[in-house]
Amino acid sequence: MKRIVFISDLQMPFEHKRANRAVINFVHDFQPDEVINIGDINDYTSPARWSAGKRAEYGMTVHQEAAYTRRHHLDPLRDGFDGPVTLLGSNHGERPQKYLVDRAPALYSDETYREDKLLRLDDYGVKFEPVAYDFAPGWTAIHGHARGVSLARYAGGTAIGAARKLGRSVAMGHTHRAGIISESTGMGGSKTLTGVELGHLMDVRKADYLGPARIANWQLAFGVFYIDGKTVTPTIIPVQPNGSFIVEGEHYK
Repeated sequence: MKRIVFISDLQMPFEHKRANRAVINFVHDFQPDEVINIGDINDYTSPARWSAGKRAEYGMTVHQEAAYTRRHHLDPLRDGFDGPVTLLGSNHGERPQKYLVDRAPALYSDETYREDKLLRLDDYGVKFEPVAYDFAPGWTAIHGHARGVSLARYAGGTAIGAARKLGRSVAMGHTHRAGIISESTGMGGSKTLTGVELGHLMDVRKADYLGPARIANWQLAFGVFYIDGKTVTPTIIPVQPNGSFIVEGEHYK
């Protein structure tokens, strides 16, 4: 049986530090067959469109953010896990390139500011999938930001909508919500599609754009998928506000 750990929306350097460490420790103990980071591993605040002309635009550079992520996530992850790791492209990951294209096209280079280059993924043996990743029979991983994916207000709703359009079950991030929805059609429910949203691992207290109350329909979580041939069982692992969680009877904190 194959086991895959899904990590979503760390948005470093705004990650939930304790949750990040606990998930890395879990991966070291669990030794899954693969780790898939569904995207938004970095926030890339300075090139965000709402940072333009504000103090945030002159804060941590994209190179500094990438170095922070290597130091606090990729290095620790690889210290105890040498299996396959895949990172998907995402809206936050595209920010550095889009910033140059929109505001400094004369300085734009095709790959220099692509996320896999900024993070030096080749040095870590991490595969980069810019758009989508078929990780199991009938299943596709996407970040969820692509044009044509309609956002729903309830957990799992965006993912099942994407699954309908793709005709495949979908695991995705982007919404910061954690939920699983399945729909069956055909005689005796012979065709079933499932949409999984994998939550986030961001420290909501650092999300200034949510306002002083930090009110949002977001859930701290990550995912573990069990795959045996064509049988795929997705599970959501809720993460507590203190960064702790329980998987297969083991408490990580």
